[in-house]
Amino acid sequence: MTDRGNSRLQRFTLEGKRIDSIQGTSKMPCFLHERNGDVVIADLLSKVTILDRQNRVVASLGEGEYSKADWSTVRTQAPGTFVPGRFVCPHGACFDHEGNIFVVEWVESGRVTKVRRSHSRVIPNAARAALAQ
Repeated sequence: MTDRGNSRLQRFTLEGKRIDSIQGTSKMPCFLHERNGDVVIADLLSKVTILDRQNRVVASLGEGEYSKADWSTVRTQAPGTFVPGRFVCPHGACFDHEGNIFVVEWVESGRVTKVRRSHSRVIPNAARAALAQ
Protein backbone atom coordinates (compact mmCIF):
# COMPACT_ATOMS: atom_id res chain seq x y z
CA MET A 1 0.00 0.00 0.00
CA THR A 2 1.27 3.48 -0.79
CA ASP A 3 1.25 6.02 2.04
CA ARG A 4 2.12 9.29 0.36
CA GLY A 5 1.35 11.38 3.44
CA ASN A 6 4.17 9.59 5.28
CA SER A 7 6.50 8.98 2.28
CA ARG A 8 6.47 5.20 2.62
CA LEU A 9 5.05 1.91 1.45
CA GLN A 10 3.29 -0.35 3.92
CA ARG A 11 2.74 -4.08 3.65
CA PHE A 12 -0.18 -5.97 5.17
CA THR A 13 -1.43 -9.54 5.20
CA LEU A 14 -4.69 -10.31 3.42
CA GLU A 15 -6.30 -10.25 6.85
CA GLY A 16 -5.15 -6.64 7.37
CA LYS A 17 -2.29 -7.28 9.81
CA ARG A 18 0.60 -4.89 9.27
CA ILE A 19 3.84 -6.62 8.19
CA ASP A 20 6.24 -3.69 7.81
CA SER A 21 6.98 -0.33 6.20
CA ILE A 22 9.41 0.47 3.41
CA GLN A 23 10.83 3.98 3.60
CA GLY A 24 13.35 5.98 1.61
CA THR A 25 12.24 4.83 -1.84
CA SER A 26 10.06 7.81 -2.80
CA LYS A 27 8.73 11.12 -1.48
CA MET A 28 5.05 10.86 -2.45
CA PRO A 29 4.35 7.27 -3.52
CA CYS A 30 1.00 7.19 -5.24
CA PHE A 31 0.61 3.78 -6.85
CA LEU A 32 2.53 0.52 -7.10
CA HIS A 33 2.41 -2.57 -9.28
CA GLU A 34 4.26 -5.87 -8.82
CA ARG A 35 5.47 -8.22 -11.54
CA ASN A 36 7.66 -11.28 -10.89
CA GLY A 37 8.96 -9.79 -7.63
CA ASP A 38 9.82 -6.38 -9.04
CA VAL A 39 7.72 -3.39 -7.98
CA VAL A 40 7.24 -0.17 -9.91
CA ILE A 41 6.20 2.87 -7.86
CA ALA A 42 4.72 6.09 -9.25
CA ASP A 43 5.83 9.08 -7.16
CA LEU A 44 3.81 12.27 -7.58
CA LEU A 45 7.00 14.31 -7.23
CA SER A 46 8.18 13.54 -10.78
CA LYS A 47 9.81 10.13 -10.66
CA VAL A 48 9.17 6.41 -10.97
CA THR A 49 11.11 3.92 -8.84
CA ILE A 50 11.67 0.20 -9.38
CA LEU A 51 12.37 -2.10 -6.43
CA ASP A 52 13.64 -5.68 -6.52
CA ARG A 53 12.42 -8.60 -4.38
CA GLN A 54 14.47 -7.36 -1.42
CA ASN A 55 12.91 -3.87 -1.70
CA ARG A 56 16.16 -2.37 -2.96
CA VAL A 57 15.99 0.44 -5.51
CA VAL A 58 17.25 -0.95 -8.83
CA ALA A 59 16.21 2.02 -10.99
CA SER A 60 14.98 5.55 -10.55
CA LEU A 61 13.37 7.01 -13.66
CA GLY A 62 12.90 10.73 -14.04
CA GLU A 63 14.67 13.47 -12.20
CA GLY A 64 12.37 13.84 -9.20
CA GLU A 65 13.11 17.52 -9.16
CA TYR A 66 9.68 19.14 -9.03
CA SER A 67 8.45 20.25 -5.63
CA LYS A 68 4.79 20.27 -4.61
CA ALA A 69 4.64 23.97 -5.53
CA ASP A 70 6.30 23.34 -8.93
CA TRP A 71 4.01 20.55 -10.04
CA SER A 72 0.93 22.54 -9.10
CA THR A 73 1.94 24.92 -11.88
CA VAL A 74 3.71 22.57 -14.32
CA ARG A 75 0.88 20.02 -14.43
CA THR A 76 -1.44 22.64 -16.00
CA GLN A 77 0.83 23.25 -19.02
CA ALA A 78 -0.54 22.87 -22.52
CA PRO A 79 -0.12 19.54 -24.36
CA GLY A 80 3.22 19.31 -26.18
CA THR A 81 5.07 21.59 -23.76
CA PHE A 82 6.33 18.88 -21.39
CA VAL A 83 10.02 18.04 -21.62
CA PRO A 84 10.53 14.56 -23.16
CA GLY A 85 12.17 12.15 -20.72
CA ARG A 86 11.11 14.15 -17.70
CA PHE A 87 8.14 13.15 -15.59
CA VAL A 88 5.93 15.84 -14.12
CA CYS A 89 3.50 14.05 -11.84
CA PRO A 90 3.33 10.23 -12.18
CA HIS A 91 0.06 9.03 -10.73
CA GLY A 92 0.13 5.42 -11.90
CA ALA A 93 2.67 2.97 -13.30
CA CYS A 94 2.36 -0.66 -14.27
CA PHE A 95 4.25 -3.41 -16.06
CA ASP A 96 2.81 -5.01 -19.17
CA HIS A 97 3.28 -8.72 -19.99
CA GLU A 98 6.69 -8.04 -21.59
CA GLY A 99 8.07 -5.99 -18.68
CA ASN A 100 7.63 -2.58 -20.30
CA ILE A 101 6.33 0.11 -17.98
CA PHE A 102 3.41 2.43 -18.68
CA VAL A 103 3.34 5.64 -16.65
CA VAL A 104 0.20 7.77 -16.43
CA GLU A 105 0.61 11.31 -15.15
CA TRP A 106 -1.75 13.58 -13.28
CA VAL A 107 -1.61 16.54 -15.63
CA GLU A 108 -4.49 18.58 -17.04
CA SER A 109 -3.95 17.44 -20.62
CA GLY A 110 -3.25 13.80 -19.74
CA ARG A 111 0.03 12.05 -20.47
CA VAL A 112 1.02 8.40 -20.88
CA THR A 113 4.65 7.32 -21.32
CA LYS A 114 5.88 3.86 -22.29
CA VAL A 115 9.30 2.89 -20.93
CA ARG A 116 10.61 -0.05 -22.91
CA ARG A 117 12.18 -3.01 -21.15
CA SER A 118 15.87 -3.51 -21.79
CA HIS A 119 17.38 -6.99 -21.28
CA SER A 120 16.17 -8.60 -18.03
CA ARG A 121 15.56 -5.34 -16.14
CA VAL A 122 14.91 -1.72 -16.90
CA ILE A 123 18.35 -0.09 -16.94
CA PRO A 124 18.31 3.55 -15.83
CA ASN A 125 20.28 4.96 -18.79
CA ALA A 126 18.34 2.88 -21.31
CA ALA A 127 15.10 3.90 -19.63
CA ARG A 128 16.01 7.57 -19.89
CA ALA A 129 16.75 7.10 -23.58
CA ALA A 130 13.41 5.35 -24.04
CA LEU A 131 11.61 8.21 -22.30
CA ALA A 132 13.11 10.69 -24.77
CA GLN A 133 11.59 8.83 -27.75
